Amino acid sequence: MTYPIPRLPVLDWATFSGTKLSAIPCLLTHPETEFTNSGRASILLALEMLGIGPGDKVLVPTYHCPTMIAPIVARGAQAVFYPLDGNGAPKMDWITQEDTRGVRALLVAHFFGLPQPLAGVRQWCDQQGVRLIEDCAHALFGASDDRAIGCWGDLAIASLTKFLPVPEGGCLVNNTVPGVSPMLHRPDATNQVKAGFDIVHCGVNHGRLKGLGPLVRGLFRFLGMFKKKNLHHDRPADPSPTDGFTIDIAQSHQALTHASRWIAQHAPRDRIVARRRENYNFFAHALSGQAGLHPLRSSLPDSCAPYVFPLWVDQPDPGYAELRRLGFPVSRWDRLWPTVATIEGDCGIKWSHHILQLACHQDLTLKELQQMVDTLKQIYAPNETS
Repeated sequence: MTYPIPRLPVLDWATFSGTKLSAIPCLLTHPETEFTNSGRASILLALEMLGIGPGDKVLVPTYHCPTMIAPIVARGAQAVFYPLDGNGAPKMDWITQEDTRGVRALLVAHFFGLPQPLAGVRQWCDQQGVRLIEDCAHALFGASDDRAIGCWGDLAIASLTKFLPVPEGGCLVNNTVPGVSPMLHRPDATNQVKAGFDIVHCGVNHGRLKGLGPLVRGLFRFLGMFKKKNLHHDRPADPSPTDGFTIDIAQSHQALTHASRWIAQHAPRDRIVARRRENYNFFAHALSGQAGLHPLRSSLPDSCAPYVFPLWVDQPDPGYAELRRLGFPVSRWDRLWPTVATIEGDCGIKWSHHILQLACHQDLTLKELQQMVDTLKQIYAPNETS
């Protein structure tokens, strides 16, 4: 039987092998970390904690997922887009020339899990009295400018589903906002149980957890649970027109389920870092020197664990649609917020069209990695593979 290549981490017997702590800093070890329902929810909660609402402005990158902007709009604030340089860092020369009246916060992301230098950004925020929200959704591990990821922002957010085999989860780190905590409520018993089942079923569904397959599939046929809701790993290839552009306020205030929290606290982290770096380097070697495409960054900084492998493709369409049809584990941030502006010298808009984000997580096998490379070459360089 051929199993689909998982887009995100999946539970396997190897999930709990290796050393608990990683040599590279992990956001989950921060003493002020609060577990939340998702990265998107964490942004909303951060805005609430900062009291940001109608009439306020938040600076956000032109390269973005709608889930980064939806919480700002839900709070009644205005998202003001800033340009990025070729490394994905904010173009501070542009920001310093803009009218910052009404700007309450600046959101900066470590795209693809590659740490951005934030010392200069932090200095500007302090000078202007602007709060810094550090978006670590792509970077659960790492350091920049000799400081751990998640320690630069007044508040930092992260996403657990991108690094751990869990169906939901995020976290929120409070560095400089004393006496304020997010308002969270416990998930009900049904959601608690379902989260545990989702974790196991997803692993089995992707050919992991050898020996448990017949038992788990029989159990789910009996319960009929998955007729109601798809797993996050099995989303349809084409998102709905509103996916990411709205946010469920009630769900955003739901605390993380016990099963997902347990994995976040107990899964060994050294394996996650090592395997992701190995897989990134595999792609960098296999996809270098190809006509029409190249790694956005061919080598990794020492202190990071990548979320995805960013691949620049000169002519990504119609090949990208074919990749999605095949269920290839890839994404592209081409669904931009309607008010995003075109700014001279900005790389963000170009990235939204040309950068394909390839899965490179710790639970991919060598066979799956090679299958991904072969598929990419067949679609984008068929004459070279024939």
